[in-house]
Amino acid sequence: MCGIVWLRLLRPIEEYPSPVWGLQKVALLLQKQRNRGQDGAGLLTYKARVPSGKPYFYVKKLVRPAPPWKFLVEEIWAEWDAWQKTQASLYDFPYLGEGYLAHLRYGTFSGYGIEDTHPVLRLNSWPSRSLAIVGNFNLTNTQELFDRLTEMGQHPLHYSDTYTVLERMGHFLDEYVENSYQEAKVQGLSKSEASDYIRRTFPITDWLGRSARRWDGGYVIAGWLGNGWGFVMRDPLGIRPAYYLATEAALAVASEAAALHNVFEISPEKVQEIPPGHALVISPEGQWRLEPFTTPAPKPSRCSFERIYFSRGNSPHIYTERKTLGALLAHEVARVIDYNFERTIFTYIPNTSQTAFWGLLKELENILILRQFRQIQSQKLSEEELRALLHQRIRAEYLVWKDTQSRTFISSPELRREMSRHTYDVIYNIVQPGKDTLVCLDDSIVRGTTLRETLLRTLGHLRPARLIIASSAPQIRYPDFYGIDMASLHDLIAFQAAVALLKEQNMTEVIEHTYALCRRTYGTEEFSRNNYVKALYAPFTEAQIAAKVAELVRPAEIEVPLTIVYQPVENLTKALPNHRGDWYFTGNYPTPGGYRLVNLSFMQFYEGKLLHRSYERVSL
Repeated sequence: MCGIVWLRLLRPIEEYPSPVWGLQKVALLLQKQRNRGQDGAGLLTYKARVPSGKPYFYVKKLVRPAPPWKFLVEEIWAEWDAWQKTQASLYDFPYLGEGYLAHLRYGTFSGYGIEDTHPVLRLNSWPSRSLAIVGNFNLTNTQELFDRLTEMGQHPLHYSDTYTVLERMGHFLDEYVENSYQEAKVQGLSKSEASDYIRRTFPITDWLGRSARRWDGGYVIAGWLGNGWGFVMRDPLGIRPAYYLATEAALAVASEAAALHNVFEISPEKVQEIPPGHALVISPEGQWRLEPFTTPAPKPSRCSFERIYFSRGNSPHIYTERKTLGALLAHEVARVIDYNFERTIFTYIPNTSQTAFWGLLKELENILILRQFRQIQSQKLSEEELRALLHQRIRAEYLVWKDTQSRTFISSPELRREMSRHTYDVIYNIVQPGKDTLVCLDDSIVRGTTLRETLLRTLGHLRPARLIIASSAPQIRYPDFYGIDMASLHDLIAFQAAVALLKEQNMTEVIEHTYALCRRTYGTEEFSRNNYVKALYAPFTEAQIAAKVAELVRPAEIEVPLTIVYQPVENLTKALPNHRGDWYFTGNYPTPGGYRLVNLSFMQFYEGKLLHRSYERVSL
């Protein structure tokens, strides 16, 4: 979920309108992607023109106060204002350079301290061996990679996928640099000349491919070597997003296309996707190329949840896709309300649902107009009846307001829940109590906690005759292990519903059999090829699961009848034809690590080892 920024100036700094032109662009790209991480923020500057004795990497990271990205940028600009009042060289300002890395962290693994915040560095007195990276990724086989590092004789200082990736890349960086050095020696070059030879000829794409050979997961990793080589690499399935823009002034990469075309004020068509399995690399002299570092997957699995919920909606493609998702839900919603538009009010929550809401409304209007037309054709109406019929409109209201100031860091769960109930405010006297049906569109229902603890209680105060929650996403039945923070099976409300139904209908043998199958195949290739958890959903229809979810999330004190309507999973291919990564909904994981971890997550649930994330270290 994290946001990355990578930028390389393509002209001398003196030729830009301002010496901090590049820094301004990086700061704006952080701001435009602030939805991608509030746990930490960091920025790294690469300086190409520094003498020995001065660093070529400068790093600044913050985790507090919140939001860290905002205060990080403010502190840097405050330092720049102070620097300009001195007699020092502008180029000596720490955050003025030829290359930049920046990161917005959404923690899905490890801790939340400054040491877990990107960029992360592996420094050496030889610039060719120094490495700085940022990433948007989760690897499913961190334990395996960690063990291989120890087998190589290393002693990793942290257990996390970030540091495992850093040390693995660093290990092979040392090997490749040593090989290049030996080539230089054969040619009779001095040590000083060898350093220049390595800088000029370093096989960066080969090194990236060797480093990533055993990675299983979704990733975009961007970085710099101390000698000026830069890169951004994307996983072969294209799970995590990455876009680039090349102008005469700069080469820039970000996690979201809209951030690039808005910051650089160009048409969206000029922003391109880094293809799966490819790396964008640039030499110290500024020549860049895009080339594969591994074999791209025949069928990419670009994350669909990015498009449904997580990415900002001001990308023209995402905007269209979300509107389509809303429109595709309209016929089922109309059926559930029995086409009684006169006594139904439509609203939405949260703000990320707004675009899908417009799509829902537009299609509901089409449905209403078609019904009116058919009624006119089939009935002989008086002028008064005709006027009344044509006067009908879809009743859309902005009823729910989110008060973000109600967020709290109170440690007591009871007090925190009490405070969270006041996160949402509603507008009274719009819904007629006991008469109007209220339909509220949400973009997704993951754990059901927000529904149960806050939203349903808030909407219940309006006392509608009936309450319908519509989700523009299908039922989220399976965890994600590639970056979106949905990595624990037992937390998913759809899974809880399936288990509850199995127990109610005396079908617990399905649970027992699934666990026995997982236990029997644990540690084998079969365990990493099959999703055994699918068996828990197989006895039930989507409607049965949805009805049980409604029962589980409905607060006891709310007497209003509640219905939950989900997007049919088959609609995803209609709305998101280029983003087929749907494993959260279907359980069809794109890598062996996904299957292994979903089965492992079920085993942890069965054995009562309810870790927040199933890729945490655990013994079974």
